[in-house]
Amino acid sequence: MKKLMLIVLGVFLSASVFGQSCLDDVWQCLRNGQPPKAKKFLEECMKSNPESAQVWLMKGNVYYRLWESDNKKKTADPNYTPRYPNAAIEANEAFLKALTLDSKVEPKSGMMGAKLGQQALAIPIYDMGVAAMKAQKYDKAIEYFKLAANNFELGKESANASLSYYQAAICYLYNKDPQNEKVMLEKAISNGLNSPDAYTELYYLYNADNDTVNCKATLEKALANLQPEQKINMADARMNYYAMIGDNDQLIAVTDEVMADINSRETKTEVDKNMISICANYLSNCKAFDKAENILTAALATDPDNFNYLSQMGYRYYEEMHAYMERVKELQNKKQWNDANAINLSPEFKQTKVNAHEWCEKAYNVDSDNLDNNKRLRELKVLLQKEIPQELNDKINAHITNE
Repeated sequence: MKKLMLIVLGVFLSASVFGQSCLDDVWQCLRNGQPPKAKKFLEECMKSNPESAQVWLMKGNVYYRLWESDNKKKTADPNYTPRYPNAAIEANEAFLKALTLDSKVEPKSGMMGAKLGQQALAIPIYDMGVAAMKAQKYDKAIEYFKLAANNFELGKESANASLSYYQAAICYLYNKDPQNEKVMLEKAISNGLNSPDAYTELYYLYNADNDTVNCKATLEKALANLQPEQKINMADARMNYYAMIGDNDQLIAVTDEVMADINSRETKTEVDKNMISICANYLSNCKAFDKAENILTAALATDPDNFNYLSQMGYRYYEEMHAYMERVKELQNKKQWNDANAINLSPEFKQTKVNAHEWCEKAYNVDSDNLDNNKRLRELKVLLQKEIPQELNDKINAHITNE
């Protein structure tokens, strides 16, 4: 038994001594600025000591130096093709493996520790993510951005971590993966990202899940953290939230904020014009018909052929028409026939239908391919007993066939 124990101990010591000797060769090559040569020695070390934290830590250092060497050559010559394009990832994996095997593993003199190595690799891995994203390789880009974010967090670089998570969220958006996009946006914001676009996107992801609690929380956090001039960019999400919970007073207050901001500028951008249409739409939906009309009338005075304005004006009267219809139905259900007939035959109700038709037709003459406006126009022609052009029917049917 003693002899067997001595043999086992001898084998263990032999492997340990060989490992240290092997690592010394790798270490010396790195000190001499010879990472490719160090890589060759390292391969022998890996064969003999596959579960050694020291060997994995040294591998991280070797591959970091290989990346560093390639990067210097690429900086000096943009046409240079890196010899070790995956070196940063392999280095990162090696540092992680070293910590898994021994969380207290210490580097040789002049070498990087595992956590410091990961921190040093954060930027190169982030850059790999950007390159993969540009090449539309979104799965790879996500992998790199998440690694970079983790490494930035190790160094308590919250701003860079938040940017990495945000980039990963964009890639998930391209991949049509809303649940993972949501997770990445949450991480980006928790790391301090204060972007109206990020808050708005996260809001609408919660909205798609009918998660009103987190919708509210996201808006509150955005308004608490954004700069005053940035808050106007949350207007769309705020209007959506107030419409969703039926708070018309707050909804109208936000549209007033938006219009005051737009009217403070002498020239309206395309974004401004789109927001005018959005505000009018929300106002029509909450039956603030006069406010919607006032906004659109002022906008049409300087841009009379704007399809969105014309279509929204048609929608304003179309919604008011349906409000009349709802009231008539309500009275009929209560068997208040005279009151119901009075509304049905009132000149105001008839004029509302006429106005809706007039504006929808104006919009149709500007853009005859908009399905929503076309459907409204056909419905109005039926109600007013007007002839329906074959072209209008054809365009609606063509849309429905292609859906």
